[in-house]
Amino acid sequence: MPSAEIERTAAVLHADLENYTGRMARDPRGTMLALRRCRNLFRSRVAAAGGRVVDLAADSVLAEFPDAKAGVLCALAIQSRLAEPMAHTCEVEPLRYRVGMDFGQLIVARDGLYGLAVNRAARIQEIAEPGEVLVSDAVQAAVGPTNEIVFAAQGILRLKNLPDPVAVFRARRPDEPSDVAGRRRPLGNLALPPLPSLVVLPIRPLGSDPRGSVLAEGLTEDLITDLSRFRDLFVIGRASAFAYRDLDLPASRIGRELGVRWVLDAGLRVDDDRLILHAHLVDAASGKVAWSERLERDGADLFVLERDLARNLAAMLAGRVEDQEQRRLHRAGPPQLEAYGQLLLGLGHLYRYTAAGNAAARAAFERALELDPGYARALAMLSRTHNYDWRYRWSREPEISLALSLELAREAVALDPADARGYAELGFARLYSKDVAGALEAYETAHRLNPNDPDVLAFMADALVYAGRAREALELVAKAKRLNPHYPDVYLWSEADALFSLGLYDEVVAAIGKMRDPAEGCRLLAASHALAGRPAEARRYAELVLRRQPNFTVSDWIATQPDTDPEERERFRRGLLLAGLPP
Repeated sequence: MPSAEIERTAAVLHADLENYTGRMARDPRGTMLALRRCRNLFRSRVAAAGGRVVDLAADSVLAEFPDAKAGVLCALAIQSRLAEPMAHTCEVEPLRYRVGMDFGQLIVARDGLYGLAVNRAARIQEIAEPGEVLVSDAVQAAVGPTNEIVFAAQGILRLKNLPDPVAVFRARRPDEPSDVAGRRRPLGNLALPPLPSLVVLPIRPLGSDPRGSVLAEGLTEDLITDLSRFRDLFVIGRASAFAYRDLDLPASRIGRELGVRWVLDAGLRVDDDRLILHAHLVDAASGKVAWSERLERDGADLFVLERDLARNLAAMLAGRVEDQEQRRLHRAGPPQLEAYGQLLLGLGHLYRYTAAGNAAARAAFERALELDPGYARALAMLSRTHNYDWRYRWSREPEISLALSLELAREAVALDPADARGYAELGFARLYSKDVAGALEAYETAHRLNPNDPDVLAFMADALVYAGRAREALELVAKAKRLNPHYPDVYLWSEADALFSLGLYDEVVAAIGKMRDPAEGCRLLAASHALAGRPAEARRYAELVLRRQPNFTVSDWIATQPDTDPEERERFRRGLLLAGLPP
């Protein structure tokens, strides 16, 4: 090796700017000014962390850090600073970077930095969302135990042109929210429901095996799903359960916040081909452990073991249940671990409601199906991506996209007729195919299969609105919110749709105002303000609609609505036109 080249072990950071080409086309001077500020920020923060900026291309940054922890903290600090309002007043929107990091052996040469770690960091960056820091398991291991960084498993993923799958984690500061769908909302005093009630806290991975985080998250999800099928239990939904991940709060306090009697607190250890689960059922009223169990499973396929654990633990917690319900728990075969990781990755992209996010979600769901062709849930979510392509006109052939959405949802139901979410996606596809009666039939089947799934209730509520049953829809949304107090924004969309149908425009504005990301509610806000006689506010939200959907027209959007009442459709159309949106 020439003397000009040296080898060393270090952490590598690769950052890439979101939509650089589009920004330059819209505002070249503003973009360049903001870009210079960002480069100076990277230079100063990387140097302060003991690292070195290796390359600053037009829209990307490559840096190395001798200390992995210092590198991750530096990346998080940069993302936090970039999220703040920019000091200048140019029209360009704030710049946002995707950041990926890896740790390993590097070759340092005069013309750059080389090695597999550089390639891995770049590939991890490609799957990050703007503003995120994603890292490999090698980075997590190099950082070690710390109270300054929280690592959330994103899955064991096969990335482009890399020979082996990589366990990927999202890094964040402990005081940052874990995800959009799992942020804690301020809750009032929630009364105990009449049924036995519990929350399954996110199961903690124990030990250093990187597979533990993915398996623990999968076990939590499966356990919540399995328990929700039992009609004699009241089970808190996933979003609210995961809102307490990484928070050091007593189980009794969590139970009181969520209004449940029992709290399941558990940890999972991966030991070669063995899973060991330590579970404790805590009485939220007294804070005392009422029941403890240590469960072990051995075998070559860890994900099969995880599903077996979920089924057995659900049966233990639920007690005596109908034989039919127990058979349902055993019908669905487990997806492969890597396929499950791709499903999680796709869901992270899907609900951002952008063309790029939808395409990334579809790629992840398709990869999950390549790995496990029998994975009905991935097929159902693939249906949703084609529905969004039709709804937002991201597809060149939208009608074909809508037909494909319906076909995929039917295939998902045929593949696993016991999966409530599959029927929910069939309901969604039928709804926007203007088959409102068929949509409600599918949602009712989903509800029978899993009467305590709050997401199914929220989706079904929206179908009831289009069927002219807005007050019933509000009752379903209220039940969904009680099952899932830290509910995602989609519950509020269904609520706002029902309130608009009832002509309660101020209540529509209030509901959308509670959303964490109200961008998808701007159409309804524009129409509501217009119909309530507030033209200035209506125009403001109309401008936001056009910023998000530049090709938006009222006639095209109204054509997507599945209202059964022509007067309802006409009222929405009139509101959009009064707001100043193009006909």
